[in-house]
Amino acid sequence: MANAIVTFKIMPESPDSNIENISSKAQETLVVEGAKGDTKVEVNEVAFGIKEVMVLGMFEVTDRSFDEIAEKLNEIEEVNSANVYKMDLAMG
Repeated sequence: MANAIVTFKIMPESPDSNIENISSKAQETLVVEGAKGDTKVEVNEVAFGIKEVMVLGMFEVTDRSFDEIAEKLNEIEEVNSANVYKMDLAMG
């Protein structure tokens, strides 16, 4: 089976949202959902104090939709939205 590096984009509810908590819960969710190896988190400034959280994980490509994982990320406290931002096939 092929592997894919999937990036999820998470937008917090407000500039006052706890980004560290969102980041750690997102990483935990990816591990529970089957991420292989380490996960990576990037926090980027968007505008007016709002930050986006980009969470990357490697997954085996199966019939399962990565949108299901995004739905689980949406359930994290203080998350306004989460979706699949991009997917790259991993070579090797």
